[in-house]
Amino acid sequence: MVEVLKASAGSGKTYTLANKYIGLLLESDDRYAYRHILAVTFTNKATDEMKSRILKELYAMTTDDGIPSELRKKAEVVLCNILHDYSAFAVSTIDRFF
Repeated sequence: MVEVLKASAGSGKTYTLANKYIGLLLESDDRYAYRHILAVTFTNKATDEMKSRILKELYAMTTDDGIPSELRKKAEVVLCNILHDYSAFAVSTIDRFF
């Protein structure tokens, strides 16, 4: 599946992409789904921000008592797997992709 988001500067693209990425991770039955998802941004700054936002949000989910325990546990497993296999966590710039 390919999904393209188009928006102007400052409209929240990185935020939206990070949330979509997390959604794909948590909806998947594959605990290594991050190995099969490529997120592409335009700048190195956006790449770093997106990676950071994904990791922070996953961590926040693991500590939020308002989230069902099964989802917290899944977020914890995904976060742990990404951190232990960080080189497979693919968020890159469009230039590096091509």
